[in-house]
Amino acid sequence: MKQTIRFAVAVLCLSLLSVATAVPQDQYTEGGVTRVTLIRILPGHFNAFMEDLKANVKPIWEAEKKAGLIENYSIFLNTTRANPEDWDIGFSLSYKNFAALDGLAQKVLDLRMQQYGDKSKEQQVIDKRVQNARVIASILTRDITLK
Repeated sequence: MKQTIRFAVAVLCLSLLSVATAVPQDQYTEGGVTRVTLIRILPGHFNAFMEDLKANVKPIWEAEKKAGLIENYSIFLNTTRANPEDWDIGFSLSYKNFAALDGLAQKVLDLRMQQYGDKSKEQQVIDKRVQNARVIASILTRDITLK
């Protein structure tokens, strides 16, 4: 008798668990994917960072957008810093879906080489960039639409 009751309780718990995990999947539809990167600019390096962003990064994002690799990009400032180590500027790159990330590194490599010419010139720009800022966080998010 006790074994039957235990079995019934176990089946009930498993049933409730499967319902609980199934319900959230029906609460929204999945949409695009966005990479959000938050950056702290080192003191005294704001102008150098912005010049690098305009001269080297933005043209690559524009080329990615034109090639259909990204849907859009956005650059934003943190106007409510919580502490001196908080981020100053951020950017987001929006993709149609997770499939858009497949093979992305190789596709973007071609665009980067068009921008820089070769890997050694790109490395020189990256080495200089590291003197201006630090990445605080890089987060991959997914848009959802509530049902």
